[in-house]
Amino acid sequence: MKHYKLLLVFFLVFCIRNTVFSQENAEPTKQTERYELRMDFPLLDFPFQIHTMDAMGYGFFNTYTSLSMNQSLALTANIYSAIHYGARQLSKLNGGQYENGALVAVTVGGLTAFSYNLPFGGHPWLSREFARSILSRHGVPSENGEMNIFSSNFVSGFTDNELSHLKETAPYDFIRAHVGGIEASLLLSDKIQRGYFFHNTDSLSWISALLASVYSIGPAITFFLDDAASMNKSIATTYKDEEGSDQRERDLAFHQTVSWVYELFRPHEAYDARGKHPSGDGSVARYITIDQLTDDEKNYLSKQAYLSMLNFVSPMTIGIRSISLGASGWEGNFALRHFLTSFGSDISATVFLQNKPLNMVFTLHNYQNYESYFPALEAELIDFPVSFGRNEFFLSPRVMVGVQPKGQEFKTSSVEFFGLFGLNLSYKVTQNIFPYINATAKTDGWVASNEYLSSNVSIQIGSSIRF
Repeated sequence: MKHYKLLLVFFLVFCIRNTVFSQENAEPTKQTERYELRMDFPLLDFPFQIHTMDAMGYGFFNTYTSLSMNQSLALTANIYSAIHYGARQLSKLNGGQYENGALVAVTVGGLTAFSYNLPFGGHPWLSREFARSILSRHGVPSENGEMNIFSSNFVSGFTDNELSHLKETAPYDFIRAHVGGIEASLLLSDKIQRGYFFHNTDSLSWISALLASVYSIGPAITFFLDDAASMNKSIATTYKDEEGSDQRERDLAFHQTVSWVYELFRPHEAYDARGKHPSGDGSVARYITIDQLTDDEKNYLSKQAYLSMLNFVSPMTIGIRSISLGASGWEGNFALRHFLTSFGSDISATVFLQNKPLNMVFTLHNYQNYESYFPALEAELIDFPVSFGRNEFFLSPRVMVGVQPKGQEFKTSSVEFFGLFGLNLSYKVTQNIFPYINATAKTDGWVASNEYLSSNVSIQIGSSIRF
């Protein structure tokens, strides 16, 4: 989707928001602690970085060339936090007319869209890093293609044999890698919205959250816009350009969601069953066309494309930070999200609640595969203050309990218990610096932003800065 279309989308939403909701008070409530800039730096992520050493080679520090999901997500969110902070500082030079400044809003939106196609931007860099993290987790080397505002990025650096081995040994991770970009976009939108609601980081954060949601539906919508003939022509051109090239120079997939649904229905089909590369060099034809999908597969993908519209269902998408819940002092908001997963989809309904010092998130996960529905509940408490003498800490526990399809299978009604417990502990060193350690333990199952479909215990260590 072209950047000028994205600029048009957020500009129209900005106009609607300021027309319909002009009475909204943009100032933070007295109970809301406001940071104009909030950035997170997860420096270490174990055991992910240990597992990626074989893939990236050259020792531990080279693992930073293929970041974990949480690391890449944090860096991208920092970019947009910096953009908003810079716009706010510039607005102060012009009388501080930031809250209702259409020019500032357009500037922020323009910078956000422009940065999306650059390193550390939301698309395609973050999207590709999510796919790469899954490959690296299983020892498959990868790299990003050229990145600039004029060319699309792609994931390469692996052979057909390496992809074939990955599909044979970890078919559901292979499926998930194809839609890692959609997972990344939705998590970026969620991360921005959480800062917007709980910490009132920036009154224009909704612009970046909106653009992230737009990118999350792009691959699914393209399914409707591209007919089989045009896709076949594009893929044929790509194959011709690849003649004589090394396999490591080729992309993982041509169309994310088409490849995802193809693999979803065929998790145990041999990778080379999709056919030979037209060059005749004996390599695999990696790119799936719409013609290769059955009617059942097309219908399933069409359903997911419609469901992806749920990603816009949140007042925060159009700049409403919170909804007052009467004289109780509580504020709330909500968001719906539609993830494509290793076994089908997850439609999550999230409620945000705040009454300082309580910041709470409750989510109902509606996991679905081809056969059945599998529910789960999630609860989080964010930045709850605890003091020991002069030492100030912030606790953020997280609990998930529910069921998912047994073995991550797409066509099964059998259930498998799923559970997760996480705890983030931050320490206030100064007014602005908060080092933290975050531990998460989970059973077998899919969790957004967690690279492991198997049971796992992970620990992240880093620091956040807040101004």
